[in-house]
Amino acid sequence: MSSGLSDLLYRRPYSDPEAKKRLRSEDELLHLDLVITEFCTRKCRDCSNLMQYYHKPEHLSADNVISDLGKVLGVLRVHELKILGGEPFANPGVLIEVLRFLAGAQGSRVDKINIITNGTVIPDETCIEAMKADPKVEVTFSNYGSVSSRQDEFVELCKANGIRHVVIDGSFYWLDFGRPVKYLESRDFVERQYKHCYNRKNCNTLYRGGFYACPRQAHGIHLGLLPDDKDGYADLYDPGYQSPDDLKLAILRVVRRKKPVAACSYCINGKYIHVPRGVQKAPENG
Repeated sequence: MSSGLSDLLYRRPYSDPEAKKRLRSEDELLHLDLVITEFCTRKCRDCSNLMQYYHKPEHLSADNVISDLGKVLGVLRVHELKILGGEPFANPGVLIEVLRFLAGAQGSRVDKINIITNGTVIPDETCIEAMKADPKVEVTFSNYGSVSSRQDEFVELCKANGIRHVVIDGSFYWLDFGRPVKYLESRDFVERQYKHCYNRKNCNTLYRGGFYACPRQAHGIHLGLLPDDKDGYADLYDPGYQSPDDLKLAILRVVRRKKPVAACSYCINGKYIHVPRGVQKAPENG
């Protein structure tokens, strides 16, 4: 749960009529998570995005991230683009390049830009200027208390520079998504879990050339912890696409998919087990 977005489970209900309208749109995605790094400055034990399983995390390159984002924006608008990791401010060079890209012509295809941070890294002046340059940018702080060690300093920096920001209330909890192992739950449970899953409705993920139902699916497949079901996500560079419309339809099939993806059998968020936020994983021996 590196993004902290599941904190909003009960703050942003999916019953909003405008959200339902966008879900049915042929031209717009309601939300899109853009991963720019696997590196996180914290190792949260219960991270739903599986950041705690990266032993050799990598920063993604600006060329690849922008190429992927350009592919999507070439066929669909995005209402809210969430830039995250890991910790996005740990990869400032790529973050700056993405913000500059969005300040160009393709930026008109995005309504909101939300940078999700755990409040542990202070951006440099160049990064601050890139955020200030676009009024669509907002910084969301996932408030983990003392774990978010530089949050107060960063918030003051946002205030001083007129950067929109929000701090998630520290009283909110996380849901336990479980370890990435196959659970012997009934088919009815898995289908119900998928139907009501906040992440698959609000956290479709763009990562390493793929458009995924959720970040857990994306990272779990890359880590080799979850099955790589080719029909469960869209490969942006599939040579079988004959036109931009083919790519658009492939992405929309993921967004509108009724059947659970294989990763859903490796998840228990549908049990609604509450866990405290930001608890750090114990160091491994050796």
